[in-house]
Amino acid sequence: MIQAAPVALTDRNLGVFVALLTIHTTLVIASNAAGSKLIALPLGLAASATVISYMLSVVLLGSIAELFGRAKARLVVNLGLAAMALSVGFFELAIHLPAAAFWTHQPEFEQVLGSSPRLLAGGWAAYLLGQHLDVWGFFRLKRTRLGGERLWLRSWGSTLLGQLIDTAVFITIAFAGTAPLLPAILGQYLVKLVIASLTTPLIYAAVGWGRAAMARAE
Repeated sequence: MIQAAPVALTDRNLGVFVALLTIHTTLVIASNAAGSKLIALPLGLAASATVISYMLSVVLLGSIAELFGRAKARLVVNLGLAAMALSVGFFELAIHLPAAAFWTHQPEFEQVLGSSPRLLAGGWAAYLLGQHLDVWGFFRLKRTRLGGERLWLRSWGSTLLGQLIDTAVFITIAFAGTAPLLPAILGQYLVKLVIASLTTPLIYAAVGWGRAAMARAE
């Protein structure tokens, strides 16, 4: 069970925390880099191409919350935002560095890695609100009788709230005036719910691996 107080990092659990933090941050950066593409879904709906990598980062966040507590989960969210900002800075640097005379792919490079201010603002605002709400909901549900006894329920339930806000904020800020908002919001949110349901076993696997790794380090 999750401890109410922040969990101290020790030699026994530091490696597990760093591993989960690294994977979470990698998924967040990947989501940030490919966030401008909308993919087609049935019934005329749409979703961001990053929905799978981003939802896997949510699974990792739930695992970190379960193993290390609220303070460490919030730290991971904030470090993820810092990683996104740094990656965008280096992408912009790479775009503006002079290209070799024989390299002819500058327009494509800019199109893929360049980020508009709206996409950045939408992605970062959605990330902060959505993932912090996810952490809040996780521990709010833990204080209930049903949620306290069921990891899947607090993980899935917190995702319903966090990703609803995340999706609405991102799509609205990033695509208002350039794409139909309601189909994109509904499509992306439905995809997130499906992924959250299908990946529920992964949070048990990640938590089980973390606890086993910490036990071996004793």
